[in-house]
Amino acid sequence: MGAAAYWLSRQEKVEVEAVIHANPHQRYAHPTFRIRRSDGTSAEVERRDILLQEEEQLIDELAQILYHSGLSAKHHRYAELMRYFLAQGVPYVHRLRLKRPPKETQIVMDWVDAG
Repeated sequence: MGAAAYWLSRQEKVEVEAVIHANPHQRYAHPTFRIRRSDGTSAEVERRDILLQEEEQLIDELAQILYHSGLSAKHHRYAELMRYFLAQGVPYVHRLRLKRPPKETQIVMDWVDAG
């Protein structure tokens, strides 16, 4: 396969060698990825712990829709992206939260008349 990915729990960039499909008879089973680490070793990683590079770009697109458009649920790409993330079991929630713009806090000061 040769796709670039990010191993979330180890915070390490890796390369996906193959996808080992889950047992189709198990309910809610997700595939496992065989990856190659930067030091040349291989490992098997569960789907919930790996994020493919193209999925990072889709998360960026979803963040743009959610945080910078007025009616995000009516945006033409919103439903497509959410369907993809849910169907593929993409661990997108944490990355999406990191892309949230900081809230503007307003400091309200009460001025007391000392006179």
